[in-house]
Parts: sequence; C-alpha cells; structure tokens
Amino acid sequence: MDELLRRWRYPALAAVLFLVLLTVVLARQARSPGPRSTPRAAFSLFWRPMVMGFYENQGTGPGTSWGSLVAHARQIQITSPYWYRIDATGRLTNDMAVPQVTAFAHKHRSFVWPLIGNSGTDPMYSSTTRSQMAATIESLVQRHGYDGVLIDFELLAPYSRDDLSTFLNDLGKSLHRQGKGLGVAVFPKVGISKDVSYPYDYPALGTVTDAVVIMAYDHHYQGGPAGPVAPLPWVRNNVNFALGHVRSARIYLGVAAYGYDWTSSGQTNTVTTLQAQALLKKYGIAPTWDVASQEYHFHYVDGGQRHDIWYEDQRSFAQKLALAKASRLGGIALWELGGESPDIWTQLRHTSVF
Repeated sequence: MDELLRRWRYPALAAVLFLVLLTVVLARQARSPGPRSTPRAAFSLFWRPMVMGFYENQGTGPGTSWGSLVAHARQIQITSPYWYRIDATGRLTNDMAVPQVTAFAHKHRSFVWPLIGNSGTDPMYSSTTRSQMAATIESLVQRHGYDGVLIDFELLAPYSRDDLSTFLNDLGKSLHRQGKGLGVAVFPKVGISKDVSYPYDYPALGTVTDAVVIMAYDHHYQGGPAGPVAPLPWVRNNVNFALGHVRSARIYLGVAAYGYDWTSSGQTNTVTTLQAQALLKKYGIAPTWDVASQEYHFHYVDGGQRHDIWYEDQRSFAQKLALAKASRLGGIALWELGGESPDIWTQLRHTSVF
C-alpha cells in the first residue's frame, strides 16, 4: 500500500493543482463584466468560436439569409439583422424588423442583436443627442425582446472618437443592467485611411462592450481597383493590432461571404460566394488561387466586357478560422448569411484546439 501511495502521489498532486487552476479560471470568467445573457465561450481545452451571423431581408429562397438561418440556426450564437438606422435626434430612420426572424432565432437558442447603423456622419455631437439615441435603443430592445444590439456607426467624423466611446459606455451600462449585450463594429486600423479608422478607440471600446467586431473585408472595394477583398496578411496584421488593445475573448473577426466583380466599363458589383461559384460553372472555367492573399480570383468576357472577380470562399474562410483559433478570439462574424458556401458550417462544426 505504501508503495502504491508513493507511486501515485505526484500524479495525484498534479491533478489537484489542475483542478484548482480550472476553478480559478472559471471564477474569473464568472466575474468578467457583461450581462449573463451574453454568449461566452466557456474555458475548455477545446476552442470553439462564437458565431455571429449578419442577417438581411432578402426573401426566403435559396441563397438568402432566411434560408441560411433555418439551416444553421443551432450553429449561430448571435443573429444580427440589419434592420435599423438612427439619426442625431435619436429617431429611427428606418425599421425593417421581421418579428418571425426574432422568434425563430430565439426558438433555436440564438441571441438576437439587431444591427443599428448611423444616419449622418455626426449623430453624437452633444450629450443630449447621445442620451436621446440611447433612450431610443433601450426602448427598442425592451419592446421587441432583443438580447442586445450591435452598433455599426461608419464613416464618422474623426472628432467623433470620444463621443462614440462615451455613448457606448453609457449605453452599455444601461443595457447590462437589464441583462442585455452590446457589440460594436469597427473598421480595421492597419492598411486603411486614418480618417476612416480614427473614430474607433479600441482600448475604450473593448472595455465598455461585449464584442468588438473587426470588419476585416473590403481591402479592395467597390469603385476601387480589382484585388483581394480580405487578403490574409492584412487580416492577420489587423488581428494582431487588436490583440494589443482588446481582450482576445471580446474580439470577433468579421469574415466575408462575398467578393466583387470589377468590369471593364468601370462598374463594380457585389457577388456572393455562391454567385461566384455559379459563374465558374456557367462559363466552364476554374479559379486561380492567389498565394499571397490566400484568395481566389478569375475573369471572363461577356458581351465584349471583361469581368475580374475576387471572392472569399470556404478555402479562404478556413484560413481566417485558423487565424481566429490561433489567436483564441471570441468569435467570428459572417457578412452575411445566405451567400456563404455550405462547407464553412462543416468547418465550424469540427473546429477545436486539437
């Protein structure tokens, strides 16, 4: 018996120390700020990202947000429908809410955080307007039974930086008291005009919100020259920047389920991953994998007009997912549901640390 005890005392001690460490980590998570209703990745040897799916009202057929939500609701922790905009008077300038979407998401245990965009470049110019906007949003959340909101204020005036942080701090405190969540969408910081990215104070936003969604796409965009939409080195640089200012568990990596079709006439059109794949089949061509950007592209001629297409698909998605995994990010945010390749849901289902 003495021999047995001597043999197992060190493994037993190691097991006890592990359990103590696990208890401490879980306790720290439980004390972390944010509402209880905010989805959080539990401490686990198996990392799985939270999945936020952006939703747009496009009908109910194949290739729509509704079709994707119905098929994959159990894999989507946060459904974020693009339903609202708000102006400096605190008035909702549009309301495209579909109650059936909220009911369906809740039935399948997916939190609903509607996306609220801005009308105008300076919606927060005074404490009065910030209070009016916050009151409107709080009322909206209560009235419709939402679980939180995602603020997506874009192309703000550079001097709005402190106003945005103050507004989200006040709104977050109010929503958190009600057990609701708050997220914010931000432009990347690396490789983008400072005028566009400056209003987002990453350290402040990462403290007052539950999710900081990096819109890591449109490196090449409508109206600009053709090129990769979300080149991996650029995305990685922006994730690394964010990690220096925001807790990894609060960072959500925005990933694209689309690309662009640049035409020789100067017009640029958005194409979803599914639409790009349909074009390949229609014209009987194979895409070219760009090693530098880790993204597919191809071209074809139709009616005497050349089309150059760069797009994100399941292969480039896998690279972004691997980056999120290596950085232990809180989640990914898919823009938008309905355009993605079905293969990405299989990738998500089998994602873990090992």
